[in-house]
Amino acid sequence: MRTLTLAALGLTIAFAQSTTAAELVGGYVDVGYSAFTDNTRVSKRSLAGSGEVAFTRAFGLQADLGVHDLNAISEVGTNVTLHGNFHVGEFTSLGVFAGRDDLNNQGVNFYGVEAGHEAGRVQFEGYASIADAAGNNGSNGTLAGLQIRGNINEAWRLKANIDYIDARNGVDATRYSVGTDYNFGEGGAFYAEVGGFDANAGPVGANETFVGFGLRYNLGAKRGTTFGRRGFLDKMPGL
Repeated sequence: MRTLTLAALGLTIAFAQSTTAAELVGGYVDVGYSAFTDNTRVSKRSLAGSGEVAFTRAFGLQADLGVHDLNAISEVGTNVTLHGNFHVGEFTSLGVFAGRDDLNNQGVNFYGVEAGHEAGRVQFEGYASIADAAGNNGSNGTLAGLQIRGNINEAWRLKANIDYIDARNGVDATRYSVGTDYNFGEGGAFYAEVGGFDANAGPVGANETFVGFGLRYNLGAKRGTTFGRRGFLDKMPGL
């Protein structure tokens, strides 16, 4: 009986370990720069990283971290996001996420949903989120976006993005861009983009052109993560 009990206990432990085993399947480290073209003082330097851990073939967790040096206001902001990724098929993934942006002793919490789908050489990714800054004079808002990527070959990829921000206090903004990624081997990649940033505060509006570029080192078998970054500071070309 003692032998049987020990054997059953061993099988239980082995099963628990197999069902809770986690494997790092993807990630990256990213160094980037962006600025408005007519005033490069309005610029941002970023150091970001992300990692994705799979618990089963259908479920995993992804964590994003970022540090952003905003030149025009001489402040450093940080953000963190945690995603729950659900792979509902070979080419489709769904996700939920929650995170926080911090800048100048002010914090904004955000949470939302996301989805991605691959169709041949083309990938689609979209998200929608709600920002909660109730501790900061009740300034809440929404953020939503869509990205389309197309692989030209193993080295080159084109992409287009649009993001919409509604602060619900008379302020809204739209960010749109087109860009390219060049994979130069061993997980390394260079990327660049050009786009516009339209901001409106009541009757006052502004339209700025920006450029961005950077280097990324991809990790793991996935060469990256399932979903992109979701923080407000990730979307701003510069401050």
